[in-house]
Amino acid sequence: MTKTNRRSPLVAGVLVGLAALGAVGVLLVAGCGDDGSNLPDGVVARVGDAPITEAELTTTIDQSRAEAEAQGATLPEEGADGYDDVRRQALQSLVQQKVVEFEARECGKPCKVTAEEIDAELARITTTNFEGSKKKFDDFLKERGITTADAREIVRNQLEQQALFNRYTRGVRFTAADARTYYNENPDQFTVAAGRTASHILVETEAEADAIRAELTPENFAEIAREKSTDTGSAPQGGDLGQIQKGQLVPEFEKVAFSLEDGEISQPVKTQFGWHIITVDITPAKTTSFAEARSQIIQSQLAAKRQTTFQTWSEKVLAKWEDRTVYADDGLKPQTTTTAAPAATPTAPAPTP
Repeated sequence: MTKTNRRSPLVAGVLVGLAALGAVGVLLVAGCGDDGSNLPDGVVARVGDAPITEAELTTTIDQSRAEAEAQGATLPEEGADGYDDVRRQALQSLVQQKVVEFEARECGKPCKVTAEEIDAELARITTTNFEGSKKKFDDFLKERGITTADAREIVRNQLEQQALFNRYTRGVRFTAADARTYYNENPDQFTVAAGRTASHILVETEAEADAIRAELTPENFAEIAREKSTDTGSAPQGGDLGQIQKGQLVPEFEKVAFSLEDGEISQPVKTQFGWHIITVDITPAKTTSFAEARSQIIQSQLAAKRQTTFQTWSEKVLAKWEDRTVYADDGLKPQTTTTAAPAATPTAPAPTP
């Protein structure tokens, strides 16, 4: 019920920048109801009986602008192309927060967030992203124009969102039997094709190549490649060329590279680039067993199933709030109505360097 997974500078400023709102879905409320003519001066929207003021909207835009600048980006100034989109998006973040507040209140005790929980989350963010330094966290907030009260509200709203998600997906299950069915129906996801990586030592003359080949072993190949190979791209990596596929290499090199056994070292090979000594590391094809994959299947598919369940619930919430959200003018209304499900566990972003 907040932003999409795409991290725009606007949303990052108020939501991601502090409260680690991660990917907890989106609920854009399309304004219906009355035409906004009865809204008081200075009120840009009303969600239920909760007004959103022009001052709140300006603060949100200012915070978002500060976050964008901290990341080396910019937001359009008032009057410039794109500013109306910035304004609408900022207002939607505020509308979404109001919707979350109302839904959490309706949820009751399971979704109630206490001051102690807010304190604990702020402490976690400080520890995770700011090396436990309150000063670094305070500096981060100050740079973005976020007050301590703002920070607590953002965290409270985030915790309410997670509580709503947990509440309305608590009965979702994905069993071991479901995992077995998924495994059987998606065999390609659990098969790793055979792979072949190549390393080489490149020198100018056949005599050099012969001398090097005489002293090479699988154990010293990388060391000698670093010392003597003239290929400046691969030499620092011990001659490693990475994964190779047919059709990517010059014919003389490819013919030898694909004829070698695992760990075998070739005799010198001449190409247009010079003389090569080649070795390969072959990884056989592998199929992950169901026993190995079961835990990950259950984890990922349970998260997906919870997302789908929450999306269905969000759509019902969207329909309910369409007639309860009023905008001061049509230019402030969102361009589209979109719902998306949340990730199972929001994560905190790293602080801006």
